[in-house]
Amino acid sequence: MAETGWLQAAAAGLGGGLTVKVLDIIYLEIRRRFERSGAATQFVDEHLDPLLKSTDELVGKLHALGRDDFRALRHLDANTGPGVNTELDGTMYLFGRFWAQVEIIRREGLSVAIARDERGRRLQHFLDCLESTRVRLIDRTAQRAIGETTLMASGSKLQAISFIDFVRRARDDPDAQRWLEPLRVIIVHGWHQTEKQRLLQFAVVLHSLIDTLDDKHVVTRERPAIPNKLSQQSWRDLNYRVFGRYLTFVKDRRKYVGPPRTGRPRR
Repeated sequence: MAETGWLQAAAAGLGGGLTVKVLDIIYLEIRRRFERSGAATQFVDEHLDPLLKSTDELVGKLHALGRDDFRALRHLDANTGPGVNTELDGTMYLFGRFWAQVEIIRREGLSVAIARDERGRRLQHFLDCLESTRVRLIDRTAQRAIGETTLMASGSKLQAISFIDFVRRARDDPDAQRWLEPLRVIIVHGWHQTEKQRLLQFAVVLHSLIDTLDDKHVVTRERPAIPNKLSQQSWRDLNYRVFGRYLTFVKDRRKYVGPPRTGRPRR
């Protein structure tokens, strides 16, 4: 009987020790997850505001052009280059600054899984959508190169360069001109129907990004959309593909695309 009691006591001790060890492992794993989640949240907090501000200015510019059917671009010659026209330079700079902020997030966020933060997950969905084949304005490589062209190092951090420095690079640097060329072509032809609709669709995605990630508009402006400027095909693409596939979490797609259009969607 004494031997049996000793064995039971030993088993109980071992069981207790194993339980404590298992609980320690679980606790450490939970703490690591919280730390990773906290790092992701901190990263998003730090980088989201400048991205939202640059997005807000670009949306404001595209809406201003779109409301007037991009007539402000009609007097641009097809060969108009950087440093000649303020309308062209300003629009290119706003695109460059937006892509620069995206590039900062891409570079500095490699070690941080932003998907652990709800806003980070949604931001990633927006960026994926903006880079998708039928939404992006230019090739992804050129887009990233323009972002890099618009960046400068400030101490240990990266930030967008000033408008004057951007124009100087765009005018005088052959490499910058090379990467900016596809964007320049789209802008100088922005009043043509094809380019106009591409710019408007891009603006819709950016507008919904602002409203979703800054729903109280702390750092951005709340502005009305311009769905009446969308063609029927643009409406279909946005309604069925963009909001129906990439951005299913956007609450009020009608704000951006308007009421249903007649006709069946093209498959």
